[in-house]
Amino acid sequence: MTNDDPSGISDEDESDPVMPSMGTLVIRTWHEPDQTPGFRARITYSQAPGDEPSTVSTADQDEVLSVVRQWLSTQPVPPSDV
Repeated sequence: MTNDDPSGISDEDESDPVMPSMGTLVIRTWHEPDQTPGFRARITYSQAPGDEPSTVSTADQDEVLSVVRQWLSTQPVPPSDV
């Protein structure tokens, strides 16, 4: 199988044992012209690769940012270079 990703990382690569595994966060946004405020977002996330994903739907931009901040604060920090 070829890898078209310019980063050289494929989904088939094994995890780096030094790097902690991170979860996934996907934000989908769209415009709803007949609704107020007209903005909608669906956020799907997991804290770790094996976790069942959670979903939040909102029309509040601040709630989107809050979910992202909360998700980021729970992700493992890679070890610092010594």
